[in-house]
Amino acid sequence: MTPTEINQALEKIGGRPNKKLGQHFLIDAVALDAIVGAADIHQGDHVLEVGPGLGVLTDALLHQGANVTAIEQDRRFLAHLTSQYPEGLTVIHGDAARLDWMDFVRDGQWKFVSNLPYSISSLALRKALWNENPPAKVVVLVQREVAERAIAKEGKTSLLSLMVALASRTATLVRRVPAGAFYPPPQVESAILAIEPLSQAERLKKWGINPEKVMALAKKGFAHPRKLLSSNLGLTADMWKPIADRLGIDPRVRAEDLSPELWVALARDEQATLVCG
Repeated sequence: MTPTEINQALEKIGGRPNKKLGQHFLIDAVALDAIVGAADIHQGDHVLEVGPGLGVLTDALLHQGANVTAIEQDRRFLAHLTSQYPEGLTVIHGDAARLDWMDFVRDGQWKFVSNLPYSISSLALRKALWNENPPAKVVVLVQREVAERAIAKEGKTSLLSLMVALASRTATLVRRVPAGAFYPPPQVESAILAIEPLSQAERLKKWGINPEKVMALAKKGFAHPRKLLSSNLGLTADMWKPIADRLGIDPRVRAEDLSPELWVALARDEQATLVCG
């Protein structure tokens, strides 16, 4: 859709882009093709989409043969979506941050493909990747900073990149998307993030521990990122040194200094688990 077409559609439903809901409509065909291509959509694929808005991405997914379940919080778009796309689309009115996604994906195979509102990007990734039935593929358009934080960098880990690493086989930044690719343009650059999740059984086999236990510990460790990890975990020097020695790390490390593998090792350490709770 062009900006003119977007304005015309918005006039029909009575309104303007909702800033509170972070509505920025994709108008760049190259970025749209990149999202659909990365999602590798086939006839009959079940796709969950959050924030379809006027249906720019929805339309592209449907044309590739997908069956789309779209969660839309803005009531203004509901009638527009259902009238424009009477077949292949199921529209759910509600807040995707609060809804239980298992109600829509159940035990079947599905993919998560969305131009995500910036305010719920991290939470939406968590709800997709850590779903009881994880998707076969995740492809989302998010703020570039979020996409970069989601990919573990050499020597540095964020809580988001740890969460992604524990639950996925790969995470790739497909391409950057400039602000001008949206109407109205946001204040920041965006990026397409593609993730290949692991099943619940695969991640347990890979790590040898339930990743939820690792994340529970990591949330404590990242509570105050500038503080030493031992301080965030509430450990004295005498308590922490033998644990650090076993892990082969500097006792003065911060949470970001531990790789996903070291976070797993820390969570599996019996003494650490005992003293950290």
